[in-house]
Amino acid sequence: MLTLIALAAMLHDPTERTPSIFRCSTAEADSKFFAEMLEEDHFDQYCVEPRPSKTAMEIALGKIKFIKPSIIDTPANLKWRNLTIDFVKGKISPKAWLDKTKALHETVHFLSSPKTKKLRVELGTNSRPSVFAEMLLTSWPGKPCLTADDTGGGRYLPGPGAEESWILAMNDYLGPMLSLRHERPYLVTGKPKIIRADAKPGMLIFSYGEGKTLITFFINNGPSSIECPQVEPEHAAGIQYGLDLEGPKPRLMPQGFLFQYKE
Repeated sequence: MLTLIALAAMLHDPTERTPSIFRCSTAEADSKFFAEMLEEDHFDQYCVEPRPSKTAMEIALGKIKFIKPSIIDTPANLKWRNLTIDFVKGKISPKAWLDKTKALHETVHFLSSPKTKKLRVELGTNSRPSVFAEMLLTSWPGKPCLTADDTGGGRYLPGPGAEESWILAMNDYLGPMLSLRHERPYLVTGKPKIIRADAKPGMLIFSYGEGKTLITFFINNGPSSIECPQVEPEHAAGIQYGLDLEGPKPRLMPQGFLFQYKE
């Protein structure tokens, strides 16, 4: 179950942007939706392939920066992507994912690209694993890159037959997460404190702190729900996906994600 709590305090003017990349085709950037997207999203860079048109460049002038695909498509970035997909699928543990990614020196984090399978082909048409992957992507430090394919053809409400996550289509997830990263730059540049990283598929807990603020993320890539005594429901003031509060102690369901926010 998805719960959105107290997001208003985190949201900013949508023209404020955070270090992140949106990747799409020239045709997508030439669509009637492009100007609207630039007004509503939080990306500060676009990768348009094979290249942005004159019209797109005029629309984007002073709003975002265009970058080349070669900045994204590096061996280290692809290695991070493949390990993260394995993590989302529950093929490797949180500890193994941290160990294998810590020395890659990647510069951009992505889950799919024109040179890989689409995210919803890789993970299945059910939106849950894809949303889980996107939440990990946008909660981890670094520069995330999402594609038009990942986010429903680059439109929040794509037409019939288009692949989409209804959560991203409603802009309930991507907007708040990029807004949060804009408000708290240490989510982009900082080093998270690892609180728990199971040695088999299961729980990953990490936190960021600055001053009196503490943001703690809980991610379950295991096959079953896990007791989460560290969760304090009154502080889970962000996004909860798969949090079970019915028992004596909170439990996070498979492919569950949440963060709690304290000030």
